[in-house]
Amino acid sequence: MILQNIPPHVIALDLDGTLLTDDKTIDRTTSQYLKKLEKLGHVIVIATGRPQRAIQRYYEDIGLHGPYICYNGACVKDPYDSAFDDHHFAFPKEVVKDIYNTVGHALIENIMCETNRTIWLLKEDEDLAAFFWHENMDIIYGDINDTLHENPMTMIIKSIERSPEADQRLKDAVKRHPHLMIRFWNLSQFSEIYYDYISKGHALLDIASHYKIPNDRVLAFGDADNDLEMLTMAGVGFAMQNGQDSVKSKAARVTKWGNNESGIYHALKQYFRAYRG
Repeated sequence: MILQNIPPHVIALDLDGTLLTDDKTIDRTTSQYLKKLEKLGHVIVIATGRPQRAIQRYYEDIGLHGPYICYNGACVKDPYDSAFDDHHFAFPKEVVKDIYNTVGHALIENIMCETNRTIWLLKEDEDLAAFFWHENMDIIYGDINDTLHENPMTMIIKSIERSPEADQRLKDAVKRHPHLMIRFWNLSQFSEIYYDYISKGHALLDIASHYKIPNDRVLAFGDADNDLEMLTMAGVGFAMQNGQDSVKSKAARVTKWGNNESGIYHALKQYFRAYRG
């Protein structure tokens, strides 16, 4: 079947380790192909744990005009569709403070919470600044018991060190709150607090419903644990060849090529070439 005759699909793409190469760029072949797909009526969705400001350059580099998912589903927006119901989720600030105080300051090196306008940190942190792009944001430093007066969309914890005991303290603090979950970032010091009903997967299904595209025409690409809901809830979930083994074992498909080898481009070409409706 030629590409022009294929009905619209929703195609969701994680950023780091998926759409982006290791040097944080999008290869030209993939970018041009995604733009072609959008012009043919497919809905291309960037779906990331990053904030909105950190995806804007990639969105514009491709020239997209559709929705995007930020903060792992806590923010969903379509800047070009006024009929789309943008939504933002926020943590109760009391929950953030309770976890911080329950775990204890001796185990936490830093905490980052943010809205689209403001970032709260215990102290300056180059690692967090590099990943979340703090430019043009209001940054408030200090004990969050004193400074956090709004409900934030994110809660990222930087532990002083990773150990089974320290991880368990965090897990126990999180369990005190219904539907709250914790996700550890591989072997790093970072962990992410989130609600079990907020995910890239749930956001992706909302987008597909808005565009009246059935689930069997929803594709998703990812490489890490925060992509699992999206990969398993999509009609077809692709784990990247360079992805975590735990993700590849649960995804419907694994790309032949990784993020540095135009893996998305090759997987989509193969998928559409074989598509029979």
